[in-house]
Formats: sequence, C-alpha cells, structure tokens
Amino acid sequence: MDASTLKRTRWFWPWQDEKEEAWLGEMSQTGWHLKSVRLPCVYTFTKGDPSHKTYRLDYMPVNKAKNQEYLQIFQDAGWEYVGEMSNWRYWSKLVATGETPEIFTDNESKIRKYQRMLTYMGFLLFIMIFLGINMFINSPGIDPDYGLLINTIYLVGRILYAVIIPIYIVVVVKLLRRINQLKQKNL
Repeated sequence: MDASTLKRTRWFWPWQDEKEEAWLGEMSQTGWHLKSVRLPCVYTFTKGDPSHKTYRLDYMPVNKAKNQEYLQIFQDAGWEYVGEMSNWRYWSKLVATGETPEIFTDNESKIRKYQRMLTYMGFLLFIMIFLGINMFINSPGIDPDYGLLINTIYLVGRILYAVIIPIYIVVVVKLLRRINQLKQKNL
C-alpha cells in the first residue's frame, strides 16, 4: 500500500447507513475518496483533492437480470457506482456546498430499502433459529466418547448461537423501529 491509498476498518450497524454516509463524506472533504469496500467492513480510499462528495447507500440484493437497469437508473441521475458490500450498494456524487442530493427523495422509498433488508435479515434469523434449535435438541452434548475436537465444536457452536441469535434479533428490532420512524414522518 502506498501513500496514495488508505485502508480503514470501521463497523456500522445496518440501521446506521446515514452515519456511514456522513463519515464517507467527511473522508472525502479531507481528500480521501472511497475506492472500494469489502467484508469485514474494510474501506479503501485513494488520495485526491479535498472535495465535497456525497455518498449514499442502497440495500439491494443481487438480481442479475435487473442489475444493469438498476445501475443505469442511478448513473442517469449523476451518481457514480463505487462498489458493494454484502448487498449494500455504494454511490457517490460530487456536489456544490450546501447541496444535499439524495437517491431516495421520499420516505416510502427509504422504507422499502429497510424492508428489503428486513426481509433478508428475517430470513437469516429464521434459518439460524431453526438450525440452533435443531443443534440444541439433536446434539448429544459433551460426551467423553466423542473426543476433545468434537466436544469443542459442539461447545463453540452453542456459544456462537447464544451470541449471534440475540444480535440478529436486535438488528431486526432496530430495523423495525427505523421503518416505524419513517412511517411516522409520513403522517
């Protein structure tokens, strides 16, 4: 990595997309422009002149049949496609000071974005709960006959499920709250 490239690892929760957008905009104002983003939340920036770029995120699962149409709609509106991470699409646009361009001009569009995410997260939560229940019911537990490796795998699996499922529940609840906040603005 040379002096013209900077990598940062930073975690944002799914309902914190506006916070992430603001951080990316601040980086651009200091001359670091988003080049790419990848899991686990690693952002790569390139050095350039400080500018006022606005970044916007959209949550859109891959649909290969409609992907080109999706990209074209944003590009026709002047947005530059930066990349994606885990179904999040990153867009940027150079703007004049005081201007705040949006990819979603109404709350209904924002609600649909969070609903797409909620559908995906809810599906994963359902699968994890199903697999977790199956693991707890059907696993024999700690048994000296299975050996240290198998017993360790069972134990680690149980601990992971005890941590991951509550995190997913929190994410789903926070997304439901975010959707509700946007619906309240529509009233």
